[in-house]
Amino acid sequence: MKKIVPILFVIVITVAALFLRSYKIASIPPGLSWDEVSIGYNAYSILKTGKDEHGKFLPIDAFVAYGDYKPPLAIYLTVPFVALFGLDELAVRLPSALFGTLTVLLTYFLVQELFRRSKIDNREIQRTALLASALLAVSPWHINLSRAGFEANIALFFVVLGIYTIFVASRKPKIWTVAWLPFIAAIYTFNSARYFVPLFGLVLCGVFWKMIRENRKQFIIGALIASVAIAPILPHLVSKEARLRFTEVNIFTDSSVVVTANERIAYDGNSLLGKFLHNRRFGYALSYLRHFADNLQPSFLFVEGDGNPKFSTRVVGQLYIIEAPLLAIGMLSLFAIESRIAWILLIWLVLAIIPAATARETPHALRILNTLPTWYIFIAFGLTLIIQVSTDSIKKYKNLLRVIVIGIAVVLYSFCIGYYLHNYYAHYAMKYSGEWQYGYREGIQFAKTISNNYDTIYISSTIGRPYMYTLFYTQYDPNVFMKIQDAFFDSVGFYHVKGFGKYRFIDMMPNGGLQKKTLYIVDPGWVPSNARILKTITLLDGTERLVVFDKQ
Repeated sequence: MKKIVPILFVIVITVAALFLRSYKIASIPPGLSWDEVSIGYNAYSILKTGKDEHGKFLPIDAFVAYGDYKPPLAIYLTVPFVALFGLDELAVRLPSALFGTLTVLLTYFLVQELFRRSKIDNREIQRTALLASALLAVSPWHINLSRAGFEANIALFFVVLGIYTIFVASRKPKIWTVAWLPFIAAIYTFNSARYFVPLFGLVLCGVFWKMIRENRKQFIIGALIASVAIAPILPHLVSKEARLRFTEVNIFTDSSVVVTANERIAYDGNSLLGKFLHNRRFGYALSYLRHFADNLQPSFLFVEGDGNPKFSTRVVGQLYIIEAPLLAIGMLSLFAIESRIAWILLIWLVLAIIPAATARETPHALRILNTLPTWYIFIAFGLTLIIQVSTDSIKKYKNLLRVIVIGIAVVLYSFCIGYYLHNYYAHYAMKYSGEWQYGYREGIQFAKTISNNYDTIYISSTIGRPYMYTLFYTQYDPNVFMKIQDAFFDSVGFYHVKGFGKYRFIDMMPNGGLQKKTLYIVDPGWVPSNARILKTITLLDGTERLVVFDKQ
């Protein structure tokens, strides 16, 4: 019976996690982001033609997409869902929801493996594992990112699986032959994993160096298998295309640092001391440290969350505010009781933030998603310790105190979770529909019903990437699109489609006035006086987003 109870708890936690990640997933968030439609349409193109939107046959290293060169695995994982459900919101988002649920389940097993060699009582390890899994299941951070087609969320599963597999391999040497493959899968899934995985992989090699030396044959075989698996993507990883996104967002191309350094050196009369103190390299180092620290801000973690509503509801932090003291207790106590485990978790957390801190936009919940399990392992350990200490302090009332402590925790968590879920389902979509490119779907689907009446359909590009939304919501034949698209790469390397077929994508109204047999789907401010308005598309809060019209 004692063995069955934890299994039942794990099943309940996993089912709850799946429900929270899939309920109303097609309508909340209220629209697909441009990355989601890109993933979906490229999966559709692979399904129909075996090629991506650019005509490349079964890309292994990257999908060119918008010129951002998306890692391929998330797109391939979406293909069977598109085959099963069709090209729609559910097909694009369900892979993330399922892998998010599996991450919750896997966290339970990871915690058990992490504490396996510790001196902590098995009952406390079991409790910590269940709590870590349960808290991740109701995490606002993880729920938000599991309910949209984010590659980072799928990559997180492979990261956690890789860490778990390596811990298992340390006691079952045969596992070394495949231990690195989940890490390789993460590299094929999201860009930040390409930096974190090698760094943390080296750390884990150091942790288990003695076991590795004793089982070097299996380890070498595993390393060779991993080398073969990663070989197809290596040329891309060192290419200029792979550096394009980094070049666009990194802080080291910020010229203001150099300008500030030169100004301060001039104020110091170009002295040797001034040149040393105000060296631009120091400026970039300080900028990096500030961006790193941004990701640890209490307001980001516990109060408001990420400033980008795609990653946060903005009414709670990335973690619940109740978890702030639990995190502190968990970290301090784990360092005191099992410093080896604490250091592994802390290094994991730090290494996962290191690549994200190079970006100008910080804090960034998506880019530091690989930190997520560490927070909840520390929090779960803190909560476990509180329950244990409070119930052991007065043995006469041990059971009563346990009930009281657990009851208080349940009440506080219930309030936090209830507040978050109410805001998410009742208010989030209405308040932030504009952040999810809401309007393109409604406009394009309406235009599709009357498109035979028009020779040309103009769609404004102000919401972002209208060509991909048009391909997605018209389920445009990929073979035809490859042949007729009017497109180009700009000087930076990003891909732009000016039009295909009867669709044209514009930044302003065309000159010459309204044309006959032409349909316009544009911003409200662009509508001329002689237009015949067919449909006005509003955001969920009532704000006008797009207007569909033709010539009177």
